[in-house]
Formats: sequence, structure tokens, C-alpha cells
Amino acid sequence: MTESARDRAPAARVGGAGPVRVAIVVALVGAVITFAVSWSAWLTDRQNERNLLRVQTAQAASVITSTILGIKDPLAAALQIEQATGGDVAQFARSLGPLTGPGRTFAASALYDVTESAPRVVTSSGSAPELAPGSTLDLVRRAVRAETFVVNGVGVDQITRVAYAIADRADPRFVVYAERAIPPNRVATIETDPAFENLAFATYLGPGVGPERLATTNVPPDRLPLGGDTAQETIPFGDTTLTLVASARVPLGGPIGGRLPYVLLAGGGLITAAATAVAARFVRRRRDAERDAQTISGLFAEVDALYAEQRTIAEALQHALLPRTNPDVPGLQIASRYVAGARGIDIGGDWYSVVVVDDRHVAFVVGDVSGRGISAATVMARLRFTMRAYLLEGHSPAVVLGMCATQLDIVEDGHFATVLVGLVDLETHGVVLANAGHLEPLLISEGRARPVATDVGLPLGIVPGPYTPTECTLEPGTVLLAFTDGLVERRGESIDDGLQRLQRSATLPPGDLDAYLTDLVGRLTMDGSEDDVAILALRFEGTPALDLDPDAVPEAVPEPAALPAAEPAAPPVPDADVTRV
Repeated sequence: MTESARDRAPAARVGGAGPVRVAIVVALVGAVITFAVSWSAWLTDRQNERNLLRVQTAQAASVITSTILGIKDPLAAALQIEQATGGDVAQFARSLGPLTGPGRTFAASALYDVTESAPRVVTSSGSAPELAPGSTLDLVRRAVRAETFVVNGVGVDQITRVAYAIADRADPRFVVYAERAIPPNRVATIETDPAFENLAFATYLGPGVGPERLATTNVPPDRLPLGGDTAQETIPFGDTTLTLVASARVPLGGPIGGRLPYVLLAGGGLITAAATAVAARFVRRRRDAERDAQTISGLFAEVDALYAEQRTIAEALQHALLPRTNPDVPGLQIASRYVAGARGIDIGGDWYSVVVVDDRHVAFVVGDVSGRGISAATVMARLRFTMRAYLLEGHSPAVVLGMCATQLDIVEDGHFATVLVGLVDLETHGVVLANAGHLEPLLISEGRARPVATDVGLPLGIVPGPYTPTECTLEPGTVLLAFTDGLVERRGESIDDGLQRLQRSATLPPGDLDAYLTDLVGRLTMDGSEDDVAILALRFEGTPALDLDPDAVPEAVPEPAALPAAEPAAPPVPDADVTRV
């Protein structure tokens, strides 16, 4: 528009028009350009603000969707536990008790037995439910018939609590019921997230937006319903929906967009040329904002899809994080690796741990819990911290395994675990090993790798029994390598083939132990191991006392004890204490 106007203005002058006429034409052209650019800037800014409002409202809806999953998951986990334990009151207290009470996730929770003609309360926690008894029973009966959890608002003039109930439709024996309090100021914790920072919002339980359905808001009640430009998102919420209505508190694209039309009008003809550049810049910014909005929308769509698969992983990671660094022990080099398997996104049960017992002794553990998923990761985390506690108390490896063997039952927990525990004497270089069904470690020196012949006992969780210690000496420069079966197992081949491949690949590292593990794991997992891999290497600094013959044939690898197949994963076991798995 500006360029064409500039073309027309010289044409008028060429036509021989007088100064007054030229001045009038230039003034008119300048006024038209100024008005047109200002009007265009106003429309563009308004459309841009609407687009950004829709995008930010969608982001806020995604945050609320993730929060809904955080509410549902504890209820679903508690239901699974009660279904598995036949309505164990103690288990219910352990699972939902820590989440129930003033200032916690739920204000009240209860377990209902629905096997009889009328639902019966088995146990409850927190304050008394605010939902009327008859309405509570109706909600419980709805949960038995529903495909997902059911939701009901609690309150007469306005909602003060939200009631939830969840049942297993395929096996309707129990219903878990809970009430979540609406904050007095109507602003929930999640709605202090940055996604809500520049929004005035209100959420309504159900498809309508009436005051009786209001759940949370950050504006005074007399400002509802929100006026001006608004965006609305409908969020699935159990067997109903949440309706999110939002408007912008401040210009979402920044203050320049809103002020630009007035600046252009004030400048008039003096800033016509500058207005062209500003408009072009503004359009570019709008396109960038739209591209950013599309990118953000795509990312949030991916987050929503991934969260559905990974929402249970977060809870497991809180209890099963591996150590980020190994302890610094003078004279003893320690290196470790953990490589997640390529099979899906479920968490595995492989782990390693290094514990400084005292000034003279360092203990280590390498283990593998059968199966995958949150229950396997939970068992792994509990075993790790339990063994760490026992080792710090000064118990020997064999005693630690014996104590842990009584705390895991494959029938009850759905998992067993193979574990190798070692205790290193920093003065004598002696190593005491105890093995519960785990692959034997390797001693690697001068191009030769040989297994340490341990007395392999039964895995933890099979049959409690004693474990026999095995002693060996770790000469300076010799590497002790402990690992889980993901390093050597491959589909379609025997584990002996994998062990022999490891022995051929494991040569004495000439330098850094971390670089050695990186190279070793890279060569052995280049085709993608389906199982997770945990590997730990120890080496005393110095030169080995004996040179092993590099041409010697490696000793035969004994066939590991047959391990029973993992049972289906048990429901997550809530935290109790560090000594109970």
C-alpha cells in the first residue's frame, strides 16, 4: 500500500500540479497511508492477541489435564492395591493416608465394599465427607458402572469440594472415594503455574459456565463471567468435563502492538516511511508468533501423548533414582554405567550402588529385579536402600542377602531379584562376594577376562536361605567388572554366547576406567539391548603383581542358575519404611 502511494505522489507532481494541490495530495495520501497502516496494525494486533490467547489457554488446559492425571493416578493405584489385597485396611492407609488431610491432595478418602446389596464403608481417612450420604452412595454406584473415574461437585450455592470415585468395572468389588477441597480464594496451586500468569480465568465443573458450577478463578466474583475477548477449552474430567474460560490480563504480544496504532496516528505524515518498516516488522513478528504458537501447540500435543504413557514413571523415579556420582575413594577407581533398554518406555529393575562403609571398607551392589514397570522399579528402589542401610550397619555381604531374602516373596510381590554384593578391603585388596542368583563378575587383567567362581545362591524372593561368601584378591591394575544380564543377553542366542562375547571384548583398559566402560558398553550394545544394562567396574591404582598370559584360553563360563519367569507385575507398594520391600 505504501509503495503504490509513493508511486502515485510523484505522478501527480509530474502532471504539473501546483504547490497547493501537491501539498493537498501529499497530505491526503499521507493521511490515507497513516490511517490505513494504523487500522491494519490495530486489526493485526487484535487478531494476534486472539491467537495468542487461544494458544495460552490451550497451554493452561494442558497443565490442568496433567494435573487431573496426578489426581486420578493415586486413586487408581490405591484401587489396584485393594483389589489385589482383598480390601486390606492397612494398605489403604499406607497408599492414601499420606495424601489425605488438611493442606494435602485430598481432604477425605474412603474405601467402599460394593459386593453386597448396599455399598459399605470399609475404612476412611481425613475429614468427614461433605457430600450427602445418599449422593455419596449414588456416586459410588456410578463408579461401578463407569468406564473411568466419576466426578461430582459438592456444595449448594457454590462448589466447595470435588468428589471422586473409581472402580474396576471388570471386577467391581471395591470403590475408592475421595474429596478434594476447593481453596477458599478459589485459586488452586496448579493455577499459579506460569501458563496462567497473564490470564484472567475461571474453571467450571461440567459443560456450563454458570456460577453454581464455578470451581476456581483468579478474579473477583463480580467480574464473572469474563468479558471482552475470551477463549474457551473443554477438558475431559473423568465422566464429565472441566470448562476453562480465559481472557488476557495484559497484551500477550507485548505493549508495542497495542500502542502502535496510536503512535502511527500521532506521527501522521512525518512517520509514513517509518510506519512501513514498523508494519513490516510487526507482520514478521506476527508470523514468528504464529510459528511459535504452532510449535508450542505441537509440543504440547506431544507432551499430552507422552504423558499418557509416562505418567506412572515419575512416581517410580522418585524412589528409584540411581546415584549420579560414585564416591571418591583414594587409591580405588570406580566407574559405572546405566543404559536404558530399547523395549518400550517401562522402567526396569536394574541398579548398582557403591557405599563407603568406613575408612577401610567399600561395599558395592549390582542387582536386577525381574519384570518391568513401576512395581519392578519400586522393588528395586526398596532393595537398594535396604541393602545400603544394612551395609552401613556393618553386615557382611552374605548376611545382607540373607536378611533381604526374607523381605521379598515372588508370590506376594510378583518379582524376584538377582543380586551380587561385594565388600572391598582397601588395605589388603581382598574382596568378599555373596551371590543371589546373579551373573558372576569378571576379573580382567592383561587381555584376559575370567569369571570369579562364586557360590551362587537362590535369587531373592524364591526361597529364603543362607548365602555362602566367596573371597578373592583384586590385584593393583586388575579390573573387577560386575554387570546385569542386559549386557550379554540377546534374543535368539544362549547367555553363554553373550558371556563369551563379553570376555572377548573385555580387555585391560590402558587408561581411564570411564572411557573403558564407554567403549565396552558401546561395542556390546550397538545392536540395541532390549533389557536395561547396569555395569560397575572397580580397579586399584598401580601395576598388577602378576602378568597373565594373554594367549591363554579364557576359562569356561559356568552356566548361571536357572531363574524362574517373572510373574505379572504387582501393583505399586506404597512407601512404608526402608527395611520392608
